[in-house]
Amino acid sequence: MTEMTGMTSSAGPIVVVGSGLGGYTLIRQLRQHDPARPVVLVTADGGEVYSKPLLSNALAKHQTPESMVQKSAEAKAAELDVRLINHCHVHAVDPDARCLDTSAGEIPYGDLVLATGARQRVIVPAEADARWIDSVNNLDDYRRWYAKLESGVSHVLLIGAGLIGCEFADDLMHRGLRVTLVDPADWPLARLLPAALGRTLASALADNGADVRTGRHVAQLVRHGRGFTATLDDGSRVHADLVLSAAGLVPETALARSAGLVVDQGVRVDHRLRTSDPHIHAIGDCAQTPAGVQPYILPLMAQARVLAQVLAGGDARLAMKAMPVVVKTTSLPLTVCPPAAGSAGRWEIDGHGRHLRAVFRGDDDAPLGFALAGDSTAERAELGRQLPPLLA
Repeated sequence: MTEMTGMTSSAGPIVVVGSGLGGYTLIRQLRQHDPARPVVLVTADGGEVYSKPLLSNALAKHQTPESMVQKSAEAKAAELDVRLINHCHVHAVDPDARCLDTSAGEIPYGDLVLATGARQRVIVPAEADARWIDSVNNLDDYRRWYAKLESGVSHVLLIGAGLIGCEFADDLMHRGLRVTLVDPADWPLARLLPAALGRTLASALADNGADVRTGRHVAQLVRHGRGFTATLDDGSRVHADLVLSAAGLVPETALARSAGLVVDQGVRVDHRLRTSDPHIHAIGDCAQTPAGVQPYILPLMAQARVLAQVLAGGDARLAMKAMPVVVKTTSLPLTVCPPAAGSAGRWEIDGHGRHLRAVFRGDDDAPLGFALAGDSTAERAELGRQLPPLLA
């Protein structure tokens, strides 16, 4: 365990739980407004600075686990003047005492920020042992995954054809591996793309070598020696060396629940990123803002800017314009900006070949979202300006 001693304050320290992009971005922003207040960063991992979004295309960029590290935890803690407690597990939050119960002992706080992120949803088929199935959600996961790929692997069964799953499929094929991609939806990225673009993506992945099995799920998984045999619900079988689950993200809300906070899909926060306890805040993939859970980089950055001002005594409120998301699939470049959940309307699609433009229009014909493929992705800025704000 590494610790760096910070200053003390009558206001009590700000304790940030989580050293991902949300935690470090918040502290960096906070130091611009308040360079003196003590900050304690508590993290279950080593706290190294790296880009989590690059985990799903690290192989294509020839990134080893070591080369992904941009700065050591100790160097970053010194740069930001924070006390770092790494390799530390937080068991529970006591909001009355304003204290964390951790593997390093009790840690008091004046204000607490939950930046615990989200975990990969792991699908465990019948007869399978959960330990057989890999997921890659942080640098430690990537270290284990990279080591397995170095051991002579040739075929990966990938469960989940959402955004992360498709990016991983593309990345694995860049390494020269065979990939079988399985998802119960009728086309990849079904929550973000209309059918025409989703099927175009499936075709592009298949042209690059992926065996795309949409509309299917893994009914059974058994181990044979060093490999696995998966039986799909249609009776077909897939033999693979490794199984990777990328079936979506689940916000980490256990600590919030231990504190009795209001939790829905994520930890409920208001426009100032405050939870139902005024001294506890949440940010990033674990937080559910009035616009919902937004597990993307640009909303996280907006949240960090606002929360830094709030913690420094300001009166900022979260507002977010429409924020397009670039999908890192080189098989088919994509940019998506989905309409708000439950929006009434229709998709209008035009373009040719794989260069498609889909705009979701409401009942009043106003654009509410879009999905762009191929060369049409160049229109993302112009279309983004036409959309209503994500949160006003």
